[in-house]
Amino acid sequence: MFSKAEILIIKRFLFSKKTEGYVSVFSWFSIIGIALGVAAIIIVMSVMNGFRSNLTERLIGVNSHLNIYSFNDEIKEEQIEEMKNKLNIKKYKKVFSSVETQGLIIKDNTSNGVIIRGYKEINFDHYLYDKIITKKISSIRFNKIIIGDALANKLNLKIGDKLKIAVPKTDKSLLGNIPRFKTLIIDGIFDFGMYEYDSNLVFISIDLARKLLLIENNIFNRVEFYIENPLLVGIFKDSIDQYITNNSLDLYSLSWIDRNSSLMNALKVEKNVMFLILTLIIIVASMNIISGLIIFVKEKNKDIGILKTLGFNNFSILKIFCVIGFVIGLIGSISGTIIGIMITENLNYIQAILENLLDTQLFSEEVYFLSTLPSDIKYQEVLFVFLISITITILSTIFPAIRASNIDPIDTLKNE
Repeated sequence: MFSKAEILIIKRFLFSKKTEGYVSVFSWFSIIGIALGVAAIIIVMSVMNGFRSNLTERLIGVNSHLNIYSFNDEIKEEQIEEMKNKLNIKKYKKVFSSVETQGLIIKDNTSNGVIIRGYKEINFDHYLYDKIITKKISSIRFNKIIIGDALANKLNLKIGDKLKIAVPKTDKSLLGNIPRFKTLIIDGIFDFGMYEYDSNLVFISIDLARKLLLIENNIFNRVEFYIENPLLVGIFKDSIDQYITNNSLDLYSLSWIDRNSSLMNALKVEKNVMFLILTLIIIVASMNIISGLIIFVKEKNKDIGILKTLGFNNFSILKIFCVIGFVIGLIGSISGTIIGIMITENLNYIQAILENLLDTQLFSEEVYFLSTLPSDIKYQEVLFVFLISITITILSTIFPAIRASNIDPIDTLKNE
């Protein structure tokens, strides 16, 4: 495909001596630009993938895959049992019934709004047991409460401390309606790794939740379903909705995707936009190849004219300059891919080093929901980025290569 003479000319042009050419300097700048662009795309896309998967995993860990609620906030136990019996048991792994409400945590003169969840003792540990960072407990006693570590730090609370909890129900008295309060003792502190839940979610016993909300013992207001594959929750939701419609039940379903649709869509859009923006870095770097080759062709007019008089045809000249651009793009793309993978694999170590050097927190969990910087390399995406980079650089060499092949050796040598 290439003659020995063509290979020799490619090497001579690509790696010229410092005193005899421009291409070496242009080659290095182009390689560095492409490498930085490819590395940036791989790092950002890996972080976005890790953020999405980590956030999804934690959202699913805190919330069930599918929730069923009632329009009147009452779901009878016999309704739940009938639903479990009529639905295909293979479609889900676990079902939990709970009572959920909003409330207020009060400690001294400080208060904080929270989501209160009450569970039965037998199914309390379905996702919370392993997240408790204090002593392990298997149930919640009537006058106890379990809170998140972010809430504990915010209110300066620890195991054994007392706090007051208020719910949106009132008692009538001579002074009018008085909110229902209950003094509870902190029995455990959990850490889900998501600031939003660690600071706004608490757990109490279901008996206490019913008493505070004045509901009967066989009444719930939330049914939680866990299925084998959370990503296929839409199919299971359709079967639930069909069951509710067929039986004319005063219920409605809400999946974890429905609850976080805006967040998941925002992550998807942000990932695509970041890919497009960072692709511009490669395009800008490829402009270096175009401008560099054009200048190089201008400087090498005499050499190209001599080559043509020695028997090199237009196609040979075209191949020589296309290969020069391709080699530059290939080296830059390979270097960028290696750098991007290495940085992504050691991202947490780099983060820790930078935080120690700068004495600041680069990744605040209050802002980014997660307590650590996640990364997830998908090598099919790395391959896609690599191919895109190679394609852009090849396209960038076409115009200057054609221009070089069309040089008239007679005019060039006459002018020289």
